[in-house]
Amino acid sequence: MKTIILLFAILIPQARAESTDKNLLCSYRNIPAAQTWVDEQRNSYDKFKHCAVSCYLTLRCSAMQVRTVGVLKEIRDLLGYGNPEIADIKADFYGVKLAKRKIARHDEDCSRICDERYRP
Repeated sequence: MKTIILLFAILIPQARAESTDKNLLCSYRNIPAAQTWVDEQRNSYDKFKHCAVSCYLTLRCSAMQVRTVGVLKEIRDLLGYGNPEIADIKADFYGVKLAKRKIARHDEDCSRICDERYRP
């Protein structure tokens, strides 16, 4: 729980620094397409999915939104709907970084780089 509070302490100030030109609900509208896309990649390992979906979404939406969605997903897992792991949030944030820093410029880059990093 302390870790989640710390994450919010880090995320909230960043929200003010983010550009507000992207629609607030962008991530939520794009999640179904991101899930379909990541399932087509045939890489079934969890950290790959977290990284690749976050990268995919950040190519389309604000980084702050995508980080928030990742944290909220882990909070949902804490409530008994899954297996919460800090490593999942780290993989989400790595995917955001790939897109935000233009290391990944296309969906294929997200898939390739996340696969290289998280392949078991």
